Amino acid sequence: MKYCIVLLSCSIFYGCYKKPNINSFKNYPQSMKVSVVDDYFGTIIKDEYRNIENLKDSSVINWFKAQDGYTEKYMGQLSDQKLIASQMRLYFSNDKPAISRVKYTNNGSVFYLKRNPEDSIQKLFYRQNVDANDIELLDPSNFQKDLNKEFTINYLQPSWDSRYVLVSLSYDGITGSSMIIIDVKNRKPLPEVITHAEPDSYLGVSWLPDSSGFLYLYLPVLDPNDENYMLNSSTVLHKLGDNPNKRKIIFSSSSSSQITNEDLPIAKILSNNDNYLIGYKASVENYWSAYYANISDLDKERIDWKPLYSLDEKIYADYGYFSDKEFVYVSGKDADNRTISSFNLKSKGPKQTNILVHEKKDEVITSLYVANNNLYYTTSRFGVEAFLYEYKGNHEEKIKLPYITGTIELNSSSNESENLYVNMDGWTKDFTRFIYNNGLFNLDPLSNHQTYSKFNDFQVKEIQVESFDGVQVPMSLIYRKDMKLDGLNPTFIYAYGAYGESMTPFFSPIFLNWVQNGGVFVVPHIRGGGEKGDSWHEQGMKSKKSNSWKDIISCTEYLIRNKYTSKEKTVLYSSSAGSVATGMAMVERPDLFKVFIADVPMLNPLRSEERTNNASNYLEYGTIKDSTECMALIKMDPYVNLKPNVDYPASLIISSFNDVRIDPWIPGKFVAKLQVYSTSKAPVFLDVIYDAGHEGGDTMEERIKEYSRIFAFAFWQTNHTLKI
Repeated sequence: MKYCIVLLSCSIFYGCYKKPNINSFKNYPQSMKVSVVDDYFGTIIKDEYRNIENLKDSSVINWFKAQDGYTEKYMGQLSDQKLIASQMRLYFSNDKPAISRVKYTNNGSVFYLKRNPEDSIQKLFYRQNVDANDIELLDPSNFQKDLNKEFTINYLQPSWDSRYVLVSLSYDGITGSSMIIIDVKNRKPLPEVITHAEPDSYLGVSWLPDSSGFLYLYLPVLDPNDENYMLNSSTVLHKLGDNPNKRKIIFSSSSSSQITNEDLPIAKILSNNDNYLIGYKASVENYWSAYYANISDLDKERIDWKPLYSLDEKIYADYGYFSDKEFVYVSGKDADNRTISSFNLKSKGPKQTNILVHEKKDEVITSLYVANNNLYYTTSRFGVEAFLYEYKGNHEEKIKLPYITGTIELNSSSNESENLYVNMDGWTKDFTRFIYNNGLFNLDPLSNHQTYSKFNDFQVKEIQVESFDGVQVPMSLIYRKDMKLDGLNPTFIYAYGAYGESMTPFFSPIFLNWVQNGGVFVVPHIRGGGEKGDSWHEQGMKSKKSNSWKDIISCTEYLIRNKYTSKEKTVLYSSSAGSVATGMAMVERPDLFKVFIADVPMLNPLRSEERTNNASNYLEYGTIKDSTECMALIKMDPYVNLKPNVDYPASLIISSFNDVRIDPWIPGKFVAKLQVYSTSKAPVFLDVIYDAGHEGGDTMEERIKEYSRIFAFAFWQTNHTLKI
């Protein structure tokens, strides 16, 4: 009854609002054109809005503010935004707390974040054992209150003995977090505050076996305007009680001639009984090179790092473990769907690889963990169904799961831990944590127990669509069971297709709000992702990137052909690197999409290497220094390929002003050009968020505000009435 009353009052209130006139969009804030002509290996490209790249220019800043004001003038009139936001808040307003970032230790204690219904942010809690009472350790609102900033916790890691827990806090998406160490017994932080770190982005911290300190990646320069920004990073050792500015460098570009000042040298301690450190030359790609050293070397002036494996051995990211004299790892060498293999650390002569788990057909090995000194690994079939296996005694066995699931995440407190923590997720099944021990799954008492009755009547359909070249592309569809295939359903197409990242099923009440209100939520698993193995990634990068956006086009045509939607009801969405593919799909087939929405988007990859933080992203897109890759960059660039006098879709482009991964000038240039070139009279809005970074808002309320705005814009432009 309470729910009905809330909706009724909302409907009455919103009746006084009118939707803006769809034909009234003109007189956008103008930016002075400062054209630059570039010659790329004989190909001439005219960049009409190069001046917008100068974010130190006050006229450019004023243009961003004017664009944001223009957007707000119209978006602020959308009554559906407030109604949708009210619906979303109701999902999270029950009497059960939301729990996340659960970390167990070997002695059975557990640390986690919890947000009670009355709270706006999550607090840090602790239990001596899983059945004990909650003990609050940190309320972020009390941290550095003199700064008058809303800090949130973005990472936590307890020490091996549970005496301490490291906590990382940040605000407004600003680069660089503040790390503190809390003494669990006293429930108070130690005096030191450690800065110049981002553990949530760079493999976290590694506690020393005796819990006397930890390793973390140190980022010397965090000012995006400094020419040394994100250069010369190193893994350093911090001992508890030491001056945080007294850093002992243990792994850096000086550790090997193969590591440059642009690389990310991240050293880790994988388990508390290990004899070795591992040092990764980390990048944006899935396969890294690595080194190893004796943990006892930490007491020496200089650590003797030895090569562990090279890049061409294709050892998967950080899924590897020391097991006595063996190193066990996930490998993509000569195996598109990967194997689990090992080699002996002490063997002399050429490295002898032993394959433990052979490549599986239609199942990609996605992770590897150790618990109870046994190997556990996950696989994914086409990115939409996940499986769990155990390997012990030279034998592998598929583990029967409590139910069919789309995504599995594994955790263990150490290699010797009796428990394996299994997290399961799906499109309409809430993220659920299980404790696996002795062949049995038990529901973790700290798993969320919220119910979402509004989603009970949703249908999930997994299909494969034939793309332009005959390749079968997996596609996930979520919609209401009472939906009619009449072509009148607004359809939200969310694609990514980059870095080999798979769009595996995830439970999001926010995205499911689109379905509740009568829309279809669609995820095409396009090339460039990892849903069908490493080759799926390779077929959607650099010179083959066109496969990504042509997959989107083929999937959209399928949806229209089969009456899920129509050209007047299609909404194309992505963020970050995914906007290369969605942007080019919109540019190549503007007639196919009614709405285009891009969130912190990479819409000018040709200029990617001019970004504040380019890091190793050229490995994914390509570099202008190579003639072949440069031509591919030109071909995949949505900004470059916009054409004048074309009826482009209604567009909402969102930029975070503190974003150092996708500089604000990238979406800014695209909007400036699109506003001039489009003849459709549909709105082209630049929505600037000034207190967020690449990941968007930190709090639930900020995320609700952003997505209620996105959905309201999309429903408005598809002329859809919400299904209450």
